[in-house]
Amino acid sequence: MLLALGFLSQAVGQAAPNLVPDEASTAPNYWCTWYSQNYWIGYGTDLKNLQGVTNAAAREEINEQSLFNQKDGWATTYLPRGRQDYIFLIDHGWQTKDATKRIAGGPAFFNLITEEKDFPRYAKLEPKERLKQFNIDIKNLGWNSLGIWTRGNINEQQATTFVKWSKHAGIRYWKIDGGDTQHFHSFKAKQEIYPELILEYITGAGGNINPKWNQDLPSYPSVYEIGGSLQKPMLSCVKKSDVFRTYDASPLLMSVTTLRRVHDILKQTQQQPEYRAILNVQDDCNAAIGLGVLVASKRHPEMNQRTYKGRDLHHQLSGPRLMQKRIDEAQRFGRWSRIAPAFPAGQGTYLSSKHELIDQCKFTEWDTWARNTYGKMVSQSAPAIMARNMPLPTVESDGEAPFVCATTYPNGPTGIATEGRVTPGKKWFEPRAKVTVKIKDANQPIGIAGHYKELVLKFAGPIENLKHVWAQDLLSTEAEDIRPHVKIVGHSLSLPGEIIDRIGTAAATPGDISAPGLVLRLEGDKLPVAGDDYTPKTKPVTAAPKIATTYKKQTDGYAGNGRIEKNDTGYKVHANRPASFVLKPLPKTLTSGKVTYTWAMSSLDGDKKNGFLILASDDQASSAIVAGSWIGANQITLFENQADWTKAATKACSINGKTSCELTVDLDTRTATLKINSKVMTTSFIESLTSISHIGFGCHHSTTQFSSPTQKP
Repeated sequence: MLLALGFLSQAVGQAAPNLVPDEASTAPNYWCTWYSQNYWIGYGTDLKNLQGVTNAAAREEINEQSLFNQKDGWATTYLPRGRQDYIFLIDHGWQTKDATKRIAGGPAFFNLITEEKDFPRYAKLEPKERLKQFNIDIKNLGWNSLGIWTRGNINEQQATTFVKWSKHAGIRYWKIDGGDTQHFHSFKAKQEIYPELILEYITGAGGNINPKWNQDLPSYPSVYEIGGSLQKPMLSCVKKSDVFRTYDASPLLMSVTTLRRVHDILKQTQQQPEYRAILNVQDDCNAAIGLGVLVASKRHPEMNQRTYKGRDLHHQLSGPRLMQKRIDEAQRFGRWSRIAPAFPAGQGTYLSSKHELIDQCKFTEWDTWARNTYGKMVSQSAPAIMARNMPLPTVESDGEAPFVCATTYPNGPTGIATEGRVTPGKKWFEPRAKVTVKIKDANQPIGIAGHYKELVLKFAGPIENLKHVWAQDLLSTEAEDIRPHVKIVGHSLSLPGEIIDRIGTAAATPGDISAPGLVLRLEGDKLPVAGDDYTPKTKPVTAAPKIATTYKKQTDGYAGNGRIEKNDTGYKVHANRPASFVLKPLPKTLTSGKVTYTWAMSSLDGDKKNGFLILASDDQASSAIVAGSWIGANQITLFENQADWTKAATKACSINGKTSCELTVDLDTRTATLKINSKVMTTSFIESLTSISHIGFGCHHSTTQFSSPTQKP
């Protein structure tokens, strides 16, 4: 449906038009409680260490008080100018902890029963009525509706029951944060019973930064790249879901990491309707305008309420970008979605520049939960320019250039966005450039987000006889005619960056530092519309250039910074440095459920005795579980990979030479259990470890004999 917006025709003396429709967006964008849950751990205190900042602790922070209290409740106070355009999604921790209360069955995190102690107002209601009343309470606060988080694998009967409950309650959205990707029972059930229910699936992303981040490379592809460890699971999800989320990204490099993931997906799925899912890019609201995608906003305004060693600590919103003061970006994006809703990954064409921009900076313990990155330079890359359903924009810059995205939406409008950059010296800055964009239909709205030196819009024919050039902050309700402030020559209209800054922040919330966001609309007779030759001729990409790697393959496909040799009893692994590893790809990447491996090991050193099995999300062990023993010290250890293995927790265990080991990892509960010589150790791990694509061995200044690991059925 093309946007007619007939209310634009303005008679003399009438008020300026409102370019944003009054009716709230129905696009499935949501605001999610997860970042707030994490920030509420130790809220109001100065933490002395990071031991308590865990996934499990965050689950305990969602309750009636945190959502509904009038002073600072998340549902009562957040997104005050935009919540009607957003689903309010309750994340990890809202479901019952009592297995006996799961009347329809299902695992710990996929049973749809509210925790009675956390939400006593619903305790006396039956499950479907709890969800219905919860939804009513959220909608009464002005939100679009209630969305719910789940994780795990359920059977057909359970999926049918949960979909029926959701239909009764009017629940519009499930965030399935892992699991149900083998049979897609939930998707099949909702298609039959309640097609209006929107299901989001994920595969994870191999960590919150893309692989090989610690190497000096010209490009840093994601795990979704052709040949990547999660390419095939990703493509399967995009075919069998409504929404595919590109997953969490470290806040300092959030945009570049996410743009790369989107690029790696769209270049493969374009022009193929079977790829039905719409991409969700987390909280990159400005880039979303330029890419035709959804957002899962998690930003919140809280700062300096929880500190670590005197500094504000927020592993999800750290850095000088100050996302806490950019709430208007989310609110503007919701209003843009009223004009131009996001569309599927398989719809239309996709182009990108060959040139990539590399962002990099050092991470600290204030910046991320990924401890193995602390003090290290992290590099990520993405195409400098990305475009859907239109020619690539051109970018001219005297210095560093911004990322530029542009999309012609299926219903007519054009979205254009620039995004900031990160360098070692400046962990966030927003460079300006002259950006030139070809517009298909001059009758349609044009969304503009970000900072520019100059934005040049080129049309299919002359526009010199325009009556008005209406421009409006997306948060405003009235446009301004900026025709006297723009330059029109032939087919082109040029907007100075200063005009975009002024109009795009005219209705800003006091104190908010969001980048500008506006909608532009031309008014005149017989405005030009491009022909079919406007749309680029391109094909889905089926091959990717090989990126050099630091580590050469050794025996049986293992590679790493350790040395491995095959022998009659398995493998001899040697390390002349700390925290060394060798890894090889698994035949199939694991994204949900439990997996158990058994192995034996014995030291080949006199006094340097240790050995570890490693299950990783990538070939660098950046996101990995390390399980094994300090054999010489009679200790076992189990931990998420970190820079210094010697500082990980241990447990006393009599080794006496050879060890018999068993490691079980549950990707749905994010827990791991190690058993060595009858001693048991358990740990939980963070959200960045969402899949297992590699297996291998680790040693610390030692030589160790390992048997070949065996996966238990």
